[in-house]
Amino acid sequence: MKLKSLVLSALIAGAAVASQGAAAQAIDRTVPLVTAGDGVGGFNAHFGDTFTASTVGSTFSDIFTFNIGTPFDAAASVTSSFLNTPQTKDLLITGFSLYRYDPGTMAVLGTAIAGINETGFGSHPTDSWSLSAYGLSSGYYALKVDGRVLGTGGGAFGGDLTVSPVPEPATYGMLLAGLGLLGVAATRRKLVPRRI
Repeated sequence: MKLKSLVLSALIAGAAVASQGAAAQAIDRTVPLVTAGDGVGGFNAHFGDTFTASTVGSTFSDIFTFNIGTPFDAAASVTSSFLNTPQTKDLLITGFSLYRYDPGTMAVLGTAIAGINETGFGSHPTDSWSLSAYGLSSGYYALKVDGRVLGTGGGAFGGDLTVSPVPEPATYGMLLAGLGLLGVAATRRKLVPRRI
């Protein structure tokens, strides 16, 4: 009788370990960003994801893709919601980055721009990350958010992206030429004697 209960206990323990292993999976999602034009050649976009209690113990990598046809500057930020199962921060963001990629293979091209962890101090603070990039060339880009679901509350994160076009070099040339002409006109005005 003891042997049967010992075997039964071992089976139950094995099932519990197997169920924890099944929950500790990697969640990988790739989603195109929905962009809203800003009226001056750039755009804004919002992104995020939600995790349920069934994903406890899982890691995640969410990739949000976009395409831009002109050189640009970008700024983005991401913040997690504050859910706090006792003694546990439910959602932990472990990385935030921007990179260029090949749309055919999804391979990263060049070096990723890493986000800055601006998470505060204290007991289980809300995660906060940001990044800025300047003078990027046109092409396919992705924002990547990495993290872990730690508590039974699951959790969520949300972020925003702002993209501003960089003026072409010819635009700067025209601006400098215009300023030069204004300077010449001002100098000529000073040199011409006034009539009384």
